[in-house]
Amino acid sequence: MCCRLIYSLLILSITVFTAFPGKAQDSTLATTKLQAGFYKDQSGARHIGAKLLKKIEKYAPFANAELQFYVLHDTTSTLLQTVVTDEKGEAICMLDESVTPDSTGIMAFRITFAGDATAEGDDKEIQVMPAELKVAFFQEDTSKFISVEAMSPDATGGMTPVPELEIGVYVKGTFSYFSIAKDVTDANGKLIVPFPVTMPGDSLGVVTIAAKVEDNDIYGNVESWGTINWARPVPVVAEARRGLGDTDAPLWMVYTLIVLLSAVWFHYAYVIFLIIKIKLAKHQA
Repeated sequence: MCCRLIYSLLILSITVFTAFPGKAQDSTLATTKLQAGFYKDQSGARHIGAKLLKKIEKYAPFANAELQFYVLHDTTSTLLQTVVTDEKGEAICMLDESVTPDSTGIMAFRITFAGDATAEGDDKEIQVMPAELKVAFFQEDTSKFISVEAMSPDATGGMTPVPELEIGVYVKGTFSYFSIAKDVTDANGKLIVPFPVTMPGDSLGVVTIAAKVEDNDIYGNVESWGTINWARPVPVVAEARRGLGDTDAPLWMVYTLIVLLSAVWFHYAYVIFLIIKIKLAKHQA
C-alpha cells in the first residue's frame, strides 16, 4: 500500500511538471548586451552613443530601458545623465565642456543598465584620448591633393601629431558618403590623397570632403569636413514641365480642348447653315 502511494505521488509530480514546463524558466532573466562608443562630429560636438540588446531567442534592440552615463575622473565617478533607450535600443548622452581628460590625458566613461524584472543588468566602460582632424587642400603644378592632419593634446596642452592612425576620406553627399581612400597617417600625422577632380559637385563645382576615424580603440569616432570648389561643375537644368498646376497646360490637354471646341463651333455653324437653308427653301416654295 505504501509503495502504491509513493508511486502515485511520483506520477502526479511528473504530470504537474510536464504540464507546466515553462514555470521553472519563468524566473530566468534575459541576457543583455551593452555596446557604447565615443563620437566627435565636424562641429566639435561630443557624445557617447550606447545601444542595449536583449536576448530572448536572439539579440534584439531593448527599448524603454534606462541607461546611466558616468564619467570616471581619476578615482571618482560622476553621473552625467540618465537616458531611456528608443525603439532601436539606442541612447545618446551629449558631453559639455566640463567633461575633460583626467591626469593621464584619458577620458573614461561607464554606461550602466541596472536591469529590470525581465532582463539582467550590464555595464560597459570605454576609454578614449581626445583627437582632432584637420582637412586642407593644396596644389602642386596641375595636381590637386587633400591633406588630413591628425593631432592629439599632449601633457603640456599642446597638440602632437598622431602617426599610424587609419583615416577614411569621403565625399559627402546629401544622404551618404562616397569613399575616396582609406589609409594610415605618416610619422607627421598626415594623410595625403589625390583630389578626385572628376567628381561632380554643385553648379559652382563646390564639394564637401569628410575625413573620419571610425571605431578606433584609442580615439573612438572623430569626423571633420572641408569644402573646396575643385569638383566638376554640374549646371542646374531647369526642366520644362507642363503640369495641371502650371500656367502652361499639358500639350495633350491643349490639343484635346482645341478639337472639342472646334467640334462645338462646327456644329453651331452647321445648325445656322441649316436654318438659313430652310428659310430660303420656304421662300422659294
